[in-house]
Amino acid sequence: MPKQSFGDIACSIARAVDVVGPRWTPLILRDLFAGLTRFEDLRRDLGIASNILAGRLDDLEGHGIVERRQYQSAPPRHEYVLTEKGRDLYPVIATLLAWGDKWQADADGPPALLVHTECGCVTTARTVCAECGGELRADTATATAGPGARPGPGTAVIGEFIEDAQASVAPTHTVT
Repeated sequence: MPKQSFGDIACSIARAVDVVGPRWTPLILRDLFAGLTRFEDLRRDLGIASNILAGRLDDLEGHGIVERRQYQSAPPRHEYVLTEKGRDLYPVIATLLAWGDKWQADADGPPALLVHTECGCVTTARTVCAECGGELRADTATATAGPGARPGPGTAVIGEFIEDAQASVAPTHTVT
């Protein structure tokens, strides 16, 4: 039985998870960001069944995350290249890496280090406010209803909660 899509839920997290949340997809993205582009290289690296990998790549292509390009005609072979939309997922992958390094690494430490090519330093991802540069954390940010907010499945209770919170605390700065 196919799983229910989150695409109709008026929530950007639900819609994003619908695209990049299925099992194997974040690891496929990790490998694409690392430079693996060919189907067989991805399959071999991940140890994933060919039919599962093909399905995930088809889904990513359908969502405009990757573009399939033929690199050999006989037999036909394709590589998968991240689109602009796909490259915009890098902060998501880097933030998952930072969380995994902090909370899931074993005693030997993180299995990979992130190096910022502009300065050459080993670094970690941080999420910051686009306006002031302050770090975004659970205790420094709050949700408020946006222009696409609407009640419905997956948002009924959280919508009421946000409305109540919004009534008691108004944002201090609005970007237009």
